[in-house]
Amino acid sequence: MVALHGTRELSLGAPRHRALLGLLMVRLNQVVPVPQLIEELWGDRPPRRPTAALHTYICHLRRALSFGARPGGPSMLVRHQSPGYVLALDPDQVDAHRFERLVSQARRDMAAQNHRVAQDRLSAALALWRGAPYLELVDYAPMAEESARLEQARLAAVELHAEASLALGENDAVVARLLPESQRHPMRECLIAYLMTGLYRLGRQADALQLFERTRAHLAEELGVDAGAELQRVHAAILRQELPFGDRPATRVDVTTSEDRADATASPQAEHPTGGGHKDMVTYGARTARSALSHERAEPNAGAAVPHTAGVSHSTAVGHSARVPHALTSLPFVGRTYELAVLGAWADAALSGEGGLAAVTGQSGIGKTELTVEVTRGAREAGHEVIGVSCPGKDGPAYGVWARILRQLSHTRPEAFRTVSTRYSGLLGGLLSDVPSDAAEDVQPPFLVEDAVCVILVALARQKPFLLVLDDLQSADCSSLNLLHLLTCRLPEVPLGVLVTSADPGPASEGTPQTTLDHLLNSARTLILRLGGLSEQAVAALVATHVDADVDAEATLALHKRSGGSPCALRRLL
Repeated sequence: MVALHGTRELSLGAPRHRALLGLLMVRLNQVVPVPQLIEELWGDRPPRRPTAALHTYICHLRRALSFGARPGGPSMLVRHQSPGYVLALDPDQVDAHRFERLVSQARRDMAAQNHRVAQDRLSAALALWRGAPYLELVDYAPMAEESARLEQARLAAVELHAEASLALGENDAVVARLLPESQRHPMRECLIAYLMTGLYRLGRQADALQLFERTRAHLAEELGVDAGAELQRVHAAILRQELPFGDRPATRVDVTTSEDRADATASPQAEHPTGGGHKDMVTYGARTARSALSHERAEPNAGAAVPHTAGVSHSTAVGHSARVPHALTSLPFVGRTYELAVLGAWADAALSGEGGLAAVTGQSGIGKTELTVEVTRGAREAGHEVIGVSCPGKDGPAYGVWARILRQLSHTRPEAFRTVSTRYSGLLGGLLSDVPSDAAEDVQPPFLVEDAVCVILVALARQKPFLLVLDDLQSADCSSLNLLHLLTCRLPEVPLGVLVTSADPGPASEGTPQTTLDHLLNSARTLILRLGGLSEQAVAALVATHVDADVDAEATLALHKRSGGSPCALRRLL
């Protein structure tokens, strides 16, 4: 809970002082009796003189909010009105009230079929959210109830936003927003139904059906019930190919750099082959919430409609001559628009207090590392710290991955790191040393080491959110994997995201126990993105940037077939 006067944050004091403001705020402009405030603040352990103590708290709160009064004078926002106190404030000055007003207006717009207006209002409403409401005050029963109520209202707004976006044909935006939500709320059937609809409209029928099966299994396991009638109706409609696709295709978003915009204005691009003609130019790093990022659906020979990229615009026709680099060591980032949108939304949620684990899996050379580089680029551009390490191998020292992470944090945040880690310096030994050491292997007992590292990381994240990126997780030592498993159990409500890449797990043989890596990748809390090969259009775009000649469709098709859409294999072929 934060109080702002203009752009200045007001000091609200200790937790119980803040709780008093919260208790008055959830009954805005209503008188709260003194006995009720005393009971809610202190429960069954009130101070010796509770009324006098409450009056002291009220005086402190008035001073904290005295920005509008004469210097040193009390605030008139908190007033005494028999039999208690009232917080007199315009509801529009409280984010929660503004949010609910916008959602209420959006519902009326939806009833009137004004989908675009409703979507705009809902986007503005959801932009007011900065994590779980009243998170530091949920020990007080009324605040916990209000926090839960507002979270349910937020989910209803997310679903209504999805309904408006589906009506506008913005299917990719729906999938990008709802996929992380479905990971956190796997039994929210209305949300799952909208996500299934978006997946189906994008031609991802198999993913939609798998999502239904996971949801039905989760409901049966957790509640012992089957999926509801509406969710089953959507499922049956997908099976019969009867689900409508909406009135118009998804919005196209070209992701460009500022340098490319000048070229785009001088040489207009051809219209998208699927029609629509509606284009928005955005920069991915801005994380625009309403960007509706679409799959590439151009025909193989549609030269002007080659896929757009993150950070580099390729609006050039396939036959356009391009300069040949001296050494082909890398390729532009192309063809992962959907995956980039999903991970971007996940990172925003994780770094705003809904911490979690996301895993990018796929065969070697398919582009897992390149995708995470683009995600971290966006996070850094948004002002977040990113700590990235590559797992050294199973034969390395115990907790080797985390030793490198701790050392990086000790260099980027020396004072904060020293404060939170001092009490564990003896326990962690070589993990906190600037000089790599195998001494960590002898640190005992392991569960104390793992708990200490988790405490340090969570404490640093609460001070300032950051993103951890672990590349080649399948190569990590067992101790590091165990520590990661423990950390993921503590991530909910922590502004810390963990993004990992891993090779596809091998098929599980009957009777073989699951490894820690299997548990991590199969957890319901983990967002999994499996990368397949690039499309033929993406391959055509890459070829156009590296071959100083016209390349016909037949040659492009051969390159796509030979490489299997793997950027690594394509680089060798080129």
